[in-house]
Amino acid sequence: MPLSRLILAVVVIFVLSSVLGNIVHAILLHDDYAALPLVFLSAKQADFTLILLSELAFAVGSVWIYTHGVEDQPWLAQGVRFGAAMWMVTSLPMYLLAHATQPIPESLMWKQLGYEFVSKVILGIVTAALVRRP
Repeated sequence: MPLSRLILAVVVIFVLSSVLGNIVHAILLHDDYAALPLVFLSAKQADFTLILLSELAFAVGSVWIYTHGVEDQPWLAQGVRFGAAMWMVTSLPMYLLAHATQPIPESLMWKQLGYEFVSKVILGIVTAALVRRP
């Protein structure tokens, strides 16, 4: 696969992951997080450099993993499976452990998991579309 195509995929996934993360965590879950000021920082206190670095790490890592495991099967189904798998290795353990070790309500954990599942499946589908084999 051409390097230019891989770089494009990383850039698109970085931007999309950042946008989806903002929608989920800064908009949809804003009130839930604001109700727990001793657990979550406000937007003014958050370190956006670290947030963007985490999104970049996800973009590079997920595109790299996908390109090494892509199969000769329909890209859409692979994207959905990949997104679900990424959710299982990133979001699922993170939010389960957070709930288990921090004073985070179970209702918030379920919202985080649900929104993150949708987000990761969207990211998986877009990744598959960008790096699919001709």
